[in-house]
Amino acid sequence: MTRLFGFYTQNTLKCLYTLEELGTDYDFHLVDLFKGEQRQDDFLKLNPVGKVPVLQVGDESLFESGAICRYLANAAGSDSYPADPMDRAKVDQWMDFFSVHLGHWLNTQYFENVIKVKAQMGEPNMEKCAEARKFALTQMAIVDTHLAEHTYLCGDQLTIADLFAFAYIEQVEHLDFSWNDFPHAKAWFDRIESRGSIQRGRAKVTPL
Repeated sequence: MTRLFGFYTQNTLKCLYTLEELGTDYDFHLVDLFKGEQRQDDFLKLNPVGKVPVLQVGDESLFESGAICRYLANAAGSDSYPADPMDRAKVDQWMDFFSVHLGHWLNTQYFENVIKVKAQMGEPNMEKCAEARKFALTQMAIVDTHLAEHTYLCGDQLTIADLFAFAYIEQVEHLDFSWNDFPHAKAWFDRIESRGSIQRGRAKVTPL
């Protein structure tokens, strides 16, 4: 049995989109972070770090969204994580870029403007928001230029990098952000959002 433990977070959504795109048979179990369920003993046995998402396959469990998405594609024998070393490295390259750079700055803005409010953790840190916005806009321009010449992040075929990146970029819908300067990224965004896997994945969780 395959089960995903998660909450309405971008890291959980990456995995949901990948599961749905691959057509994997799985169950979804909500872990309410606002209630502290991620710190309960049963959950910590699955992930000692106490964070979501966690993928459980039989008696094994796996955490970190990138590792989960790669495992799922490998287990399914999917071309969405190519076997060719260079093609695979390009998928890893874009996943790393979003984890470390653009996705990080989008997450910062989302946390300050949305999560803190919902969790009653205080007012947004405007200095952090300004820094995150500056870097996010610069890096979004890089992505937009790249997508001017590519249908997907790694060429003409959808890969797990696109689903991974989409989960970060969809946060802009909740932020002070305009697509006007990024038409190629917007076309890519719309292309991914129209996929049934995105709609089915989103239906598993309740938006904040």
